[in-house]
Parts: sequence; structure tokens; C-alpha cells
Amino acid sequence: MKNSNALIYRILIFMISIFLIISLPFVLYNYVIFAVSVCIGLVGALVLFMFLKSYSGCKFKTVNVIKEYIDSNYKDLIDCIQTPLILTAVKDPDKIILYNKEFKKEFLEDGYCANDLIFTYTSGQTAESLLAKEKTAIFYKEKKYNVNAEKIGDFIVFCFQDDTKYRELKKKYVDSRACVGLVMFDNKEELAESSEDEKMSIVRVSVDNILSGWAKGINGILKKLNDGKYIIVFEEKYLKVFISEKFKILNKIHEAKIDNHKYATISIGLSRGAENFLEARIWAEKALNMALGRGGDQVAIKNKSKYEFFGGASKGLEKRSKVRTRVAAMAILEKIELSDSVFIMGHKYSDFDAVGAAAGLYGVCSKIKKKRTYIVIDKNHSLADSAINHLEKSGSENIFIDSEEVLPLITENSLLIVVDTHSVRFLESPDAYQKSNNVIVIDHHRLSVDKIKNAAIFFHEPFASSTCEMVAELVQYMGDKYLKKSEAECLLAGIMLDTKNFSLKSGIRTFEAAAYLKKKGADNFTVKRMFANSMDTYKLRCKIIETAYMFGDCAIAKLEEKVKNMRVSCSQAADELLNIKNVKASFVIFSSGETVNISARSLGDVNVQVIMEKLGGGGHQTMAAVQIEGVTIEEAEQRLIEIIKENVSLK
Repeated sequence: MKNSNALIYRILIFMISIFLIISLPFVLYNYVIFAVSVCIGLVGALVLFMFLKSYSGCKFKTVNVIKEYIDSNYKDLIDCIQTPLILTAVKDPDKIILYNKEFKKEFLEDGYCANDLIFTYTSGQTAESLLAKEKTAIFYKEKKYNVNAEKIGDFIVFCFQDDTKYRELKKKYVDSRACVGLVMFDNKEELAESSEDEKMSIVRVSVDNILSGWAKGINGILKKLNDGKYIIVFEEKYLKVFISEKFKILNKIHEAKIDNHKYATISIGLSRGAENFLEARIWAEKALNMALGRGGDQVAIKNKSKYEFFGGASKGLEKRSKVRTRVAAMAILEKIELSDSVFIMGHKYSDFDAVGAAAGLYGVCSKIKKKRTYIVIDKNHSLADSAINHLEKSGSENIFIDSEEVLPLITENSLLIVVDTHSVRFLESPDAYQKSNNVIVIDHHRLSVDKIKNAAIFFHEPFASSTCEMVAELVQYMGDKYLKKSEAECLLAGIMLDTKNFSLKSGIRTFEAAAYLKKKGADNFTVKRMFANSMDTYKLRCKIIETAYMFGDCAIAKLEEKVKNMRVSCSQAADELLNIKNVKASFVIFSSGETVNISARSLGDVNVQVIMEKLGGGGHQTMAAVQIEGVTIEEAEQRLIEIIKENVSLK
């Protein structure tokens, strides 16, 4: 019927048009005939208009009949449903044609739809978007609803399920879950060694009282496992408060002290979202180990997929016991003895610490144990080319190989020693690591989440000034008879680099290691020449410093252009900026290829490792870096500023 009506309209319109066109020539010959023709055409047009109007009225009347049919047949039915419902037509899906009394009660203040479009009540979601999903969450009048949309014949039914009570119940459940934590009085032994028994007893009691008061304030259970270690259980709702306050308990513990320079610190490992208490205890243990590996005086929270860290700003006390070093030295010697070849590898863009540590171990492996030994390094991208040249001039020109040459040489019995990094993504040759069955890690950087997990020996000392300091100690237990003068000088250069010429992180063991290297022939003047720069490098460093500006207590500088030796110059500029008055941390941003790099330095008051970790990098409390891909220098600068705002007290 519909198609036949449309055909009739087309025929009528066509006939009237033809009639009028035929009438046009008569205007030249006979005005009377032309006038009659035009009148007939107008009458025909009027008849067609009246017919169409009659049809439209009929159609409108039909729609009203359908709506009345829906109202009379479905209104009572949907009113029986205790869930808010809306009904729309498939032809006009966003226009509400019917709703039940539950919808009227919860959504309509005055009893009728002020606006009969569905997205008024669905947080802007149209019918099309609601139909595309199985369930859509919307908010209306401080309540949350889940909307289900379903086509039924020529209509669409929208069901609003009140999810508010479920959300409240879920929140109550999550907040009341048990959170298990392990607390360690992490510098107890160091304080005991440097204080009288009476003062130390007072500190122990103070720590116990502070922790007991903390647990009592959160309705938690605190149990002392042994002298210095505790387990605590509390509701998870308090964990959210601790996070918002950034764990004030860490600073509260500092009140238990021997003097102003020697105070108690704790490390806390917490689990979050574990399936049961056994899993929670395991996660808490892992989190505590992570906190201790990062230097202590901080909190680590572990959930199923990641870690979160808080605190870690204190410099800590140097751990002086060398028993662990001696045990590690014997274990490393045993591994070297069982291998047929040894490969020593540092991090990408190797510095004096990585090259010096590798050189120190080379003598032990190649001369004492007579093993075929190589240092894996990319000479073209090393920041310690002067140290490499110094070793080669002293007769060690065949000890360096690049990452491509090393792969064919690795066997099942080869040993890979990784120095000055414990992160897989920073390795000089990740392929060499993947191919190696036996791996040893020697590093001083604070522990990161992506650490090497399959190491047979993981010798990690976050309180050491440098990896070169650690290797200098290891060599003394391994047998230092064959340590060459050039190797001792490279070790000393690594220590001087990471301590800024013994001004930062220089403990008793640092000076003991330096004295030992001096005894082995290390010459200060030769080491100083390794750090000498060309005139171009010096000018570039000054140019970078000139761009610096203050943001709170932090100095930020940028290098927009890409030039030779920019990594060395940017690192040195970051060091130099710390000499400016009131600068507690410095950041230098530069670009290399598709990557934006940031070198970060501090005097210890600001933990630059935490800042760089939030950008995807890492390092140490006073020296860290990051490489960010897919951003511009300006974007990286803005992200850095936002993180500084969150983590540094600005003045």
C-alpha cells in the first residue's frame, strides 16, 4: 500500500509538470488558452496538496492510536515491575514514549518528563551507545545505576538497576579486609655499634612504644616476632589514610634517636588485595625485602601486579660488617672456578663506575683463575672512553668486545657478571644475558622492581658509594696479587665519580677502599686526567647551565640541540648545578634520537631515584636518570615538573 501511494504521487506530480510545460508556448499565441491551462494546473496542484495533507493526518492519527494502544496495554504491565523502566521506539530510539511508576518515583521530581529525550537521564549516553554495551554505568542524583538496553520488536526497553547499595557494600567489604604488614627496625645493629647500651635500650623501647601506639590508633594487632621485627594486621581502610599522609609513621620513628645525627629508621612491607593470609604474608615479605634493598627507611606496598613506594629520603647509616662481602667473594670465586669463560658487562652508556668495576674483576678472573675473560662494552657510546683508553695503553687492548662479538662465544658453562646495574632493560647486551645460564649481579643502586631474578649470586649493597667500592672490597678477599696499577686507577675513578670526589655518600668503607687502591699504585693525577674535558665539552656544559632556572629548590636545565658528547656534558652540568646556592636537586633534559633523557642529581635531601622511577627510570638517591620515548623535550619537562610538585616540598 505504501509503495502504491508513493507511485501515485510521482505520477500526479509528473503529469502536472508536463501540463504546465506544454502550456508555456500558448503565451505567445493565445492568452486565454494559456490562462485556462495554468488554472487547470493549479487546481491539480491544490487537489494533490489536499490529498497529501489528508494522508499526513491519517498517519499522525495512526501514531496516536499506536501510542494509545501501548499506554493501555503495557502501562499496567510495566508498572508491576519494581525496577525503573523506559520504553522508546526503534524508529526514534532517543525519544521516551513510556515509563513506569518506579522510574517516575526515582527520576522525576514533578511527576513527568521535563525533557522526553533518554540521554537526559543516562549521563549523556544515547540509545545507540546503550544498546552497544551489555551494561552501562550511569550516575543520576548522586546514585549509580547500571542500564541494560534490549530491543523487543519495534521497541527498545531500558532497565535501570540501582547499584548504589552494592557499591556501598563493596566499599565496606574492601575497607574491612585485613592488611598484613611486616615492620623492620632496619638500622638497629648500626645504632648499637655506635652508642652506649643504655642509650640503645631507650631507643629500642621508644621504637616499641611508637609502633604500639600506631597499631592501637588504627585498631590493629601488632606482634613482635623477634628483636627488631614485627608483624601488624589492620583494616585496609586505614591504608588509604596512610597513603594520603605519605606514612607519617616513618618520621615519627625518627624521634627515637641517639643524637641529632643518629636516629632510628624502620622499613615496612605491606600486602594489598591478597586472596588469603598466607599469600598476604608472602607479599608482605617480598615488599619488606624490596624496601630494605632500596636503602630502608621506607614503605613498600605489593599487590598482585606492582609495587608502590613511600619515604626513602633519609641517608641512612653505613653498614660496616664485611662478613657478607667475604662470603660473597668466596661464592663468586667458586662460580668462576666452575666456568670455562667469563664475560663482564655493565649498563648502557657505561660510566667510570661500570668500567672500573669490570676492570677490577677482570684481573681476578683472567690472572688468578686463568679463565678466558672479556669485558662487554660499546666503546662508541661509553661515557668513560678515557678509562678504556687508559686500560688499552697499559696492555689490556684485547679485553673489550662488543655485544655482537660476545654472542657466539657464550657457552653453557660461561659465566656472566653484571656490574653497576641490576635492571634487565639497562644492560649493555640484553641478548648476552638471555643466552647466559650462569649470572652474577654486583650493584649498589637501590633495588628496582625489574631486577634480574635468575642470578645465582645477587650481591647488592645500597649503602655502598659505588660498585667500584664493592669490587675493591671483593678483590681483597679474592686475591689481589695481580691487580694492576691501571685497574686500581679505574676503580678509584669510579669511586670518585659516584661520590663527587668524596663529597657525597662517602663512608668509612669508601675511604678504606680508596686507601687500598692507593696502596696498589693508583695515582691521583692520572685519575684526575681521566676526568679532563675538551674545550668544546666545557663550553657545552656552560651553555647548558646558562639555560637553568629554579623550580622550588630544584634547578632544571635543557639542551635543545644534538651535539657530540652531550651525555657527558649534561651529566656534568647536573653535577655543577648542585654547587649553586639553595639548589637541593638538579635535572638536565636532552634528546638523543627518538628518546628524551633526564639526568638527575641531588645532595641527599631530595630522593631523585623516586622522581625518576615515576618517569620510568631509576638510579640512586643522589644520582638517577630516565629515558622517555615518544615525547618532546617540552612534554618531558612538564611531566617532570608535575612529579616534582608531588614529591618535593616547594618553597
